[in-house]
Amino acid sequence: MLSAALEDEGYQTAQAANGQEGLNRLATVQPDLVICDVMMPVMDGREFCRNIQEHEVYQSIPVILMSAAARSLSLKGYHYAALLPKPFDLDTSLQTIDQLLTHHA
Repeated sequence: MLSAALEDEGYQTAQAANGQEGLNRLATVQPDLVICDVMMPVMDGREFCRNIQEHEVYQSIPVILMSAAARSLSLKGYHYAALLPKPFDLDTSLQTIDQLLTHHA
């Protein structure tokens, strides 16, 4: 749903089924921004963030984490640019994405 909304706004998107697939796709997709759920199979969002920080080439890519348990989730020590609660508010999500892309451009 978010991907379709982003495409309607003129953004190009690429999806991955899990964190490991997302990490593997970074080499070919070269995104300006990554949005990932904290709870994913194979590699969760926290591990995904940790892996990005270990690769110098990917460290500058802002990561937005999404979670239904955003308030109770401990993300201290993980490098991410924003945390969006689920269910997400589309306007807030688009505003956050726009701010991050503008700031990191």
